[in-house]
Amino acid sequence: METYLYFRKFRPATFTHENDGTGQALTAITGLGGDDIDSITEVASLVVIPKDAANSNIGSAYSHPGAGGSLTLSIANGAVKSTSNSVITLNNNSEDSDSGYTLEDDDQVVITLQQGLETSFMYPASSLIGMEATATGQTTLRFKSLKGDGTDDVVAINHDNGKYQDIVNGINAIINGKNHGGIVTVIDGHGGVTRLSKELEGLGIDGLIYTPESSY
Repeated sequence: METYLYFRKFRPATFTHENDGTGQALTAITGLGGDDIDSITEVASLVVIPKDAANSNIGSAYSHPGAGGSLTLSIANGAVKSTSNSVITLNNNSEDSDSGYTLEDDDQVVITLQQGLETSFMYPASSLIGMEATATGQTTLRFKSLKGDGTDDVVAINHDNGKYQDIVNGINAIINGKNHGGIVTVIDGHGGVTRLSKELEGLGIDGLIYTPESSY
């Protein structure tokens, strides 16, 4: 029986953007090691903490909470304009009169990520093309594209510095070990708890970046 390698990203995760008055685009989310977030399904909530006591340029669905209060934006009803390359851009109230929110200087937005599209994925071990050290604390696995095209699907694992060979040995043991067959959970960061296949324990794994071929 072939071994299948299952991965799930580290979620939930929370980040804070402080607006500098330059627009509606939130700070690129890089705290997950460069994770490429392209789907709004990965965003659990967006909460604005206003700096000022009032803002008239907000959607009709909202009541301003006052300075330092909190207001949860309506993702389902159009608060978000786009999500691409880990940058979330909000609609202002002119673009969406109901759920848009025009950010002001020094407003904060608390972003909470969840499991969504492209956060859980699995490959047959036979699809693994190769592994390489892409940084002293990062090992990248390349798989044949799930689409079957020429571009690889890429999974990058963040770990303690100098552990590349241990990661390679661990993946090799998972694939070729006698105790594995069927689906093996390699890395699972769901629910704020890190679950690893025993071959990868003790290597300081704390990040998982998934970059599949585009247009799935």
